[in-house]
Amino acid sequence: KSLKNGVLRQFQIYCNPMINIILISLLLLLPIEASWSFPSDFNAVYDAKIKQAKGELTAELITNEDGTYSYEMTTYATGIWKMFANGMISEKSIFKKENNQLIPIKYNLDNSIKGFKSEINFDFKNNKINGYYKERIIDLVFEEEMIDRVLLKLDIINSVKENHTLTTLKVLDKDKIEKVEVESTLELETITVPFGEFVCIKVRHSKVDSDKESILWLAKELKYIPIKLVQMESGKTNFTAELKELIK
Repeated sequence: KSLKNGVLRQFQIYCNPMINIILISLLLLLPIEASWSFPSDFNAVYDAKIKQAKGELTAELITNEDGTYSYEMTTYATGIWKMFANGMISEKSIFKKENNQLIPIKYNLDNSIKGFKSEINFDFKNNKINGYYKERIIDLVFEEEMIDRVLLKLDIINSVKENHTLTTLKVLDKDKIEKVEVESTLELETITVPFGEFVCIKVRHSKVDSDKESILWLAKELKYIPIKLVQMESGKTNFTAELKELIK
């Protein structure tokens, strides 16, 4: 029982309320001056490791018929680790592009491991954010250029591709607006993952005054889709995901 509780707790470190992906996870504020240039629709599958537990992470971008976009990230345990963390944690954002900016429309979280959900609606015209996280009601002002945390990776991808300098962003995390610091290194790094070997740009991001840090390795050859994701806390790695399959 203690092993099961320990594994479940470590699984939640990264994936609560999802993907702490995380992943997060996962609402930000950033002016986007250049044309929107995130990758075309894709489905990326990653081998994941949460401490000693093995799992899988999927990230899927879809263009909807009405001109909006959907971006969904899902994490779940695999193999025998399902015995300790049965279920999955999924975050989904529906958004649009307007005046070269990301405009979130709706955010959903479904954590079937812990048994709770979140749903947030962004009313851009009336500057309202309404919804709930667990039992907590969300009623906030929709700040200009705000995006939800699931879109963080897409925002970083676009900014790196357009050679923008990222500094401090804002994200609606759970039911609070948080500041997030982003740092991109200038040196290229060669990374090998199950999907292959790629030359990458390394990007770090973390909440202000937090001991948790997320690191992405973006492959130019794949239009800067992340091939590796790492989350650290107090200098120790508690989550790793490496790309093993990509459908575009």
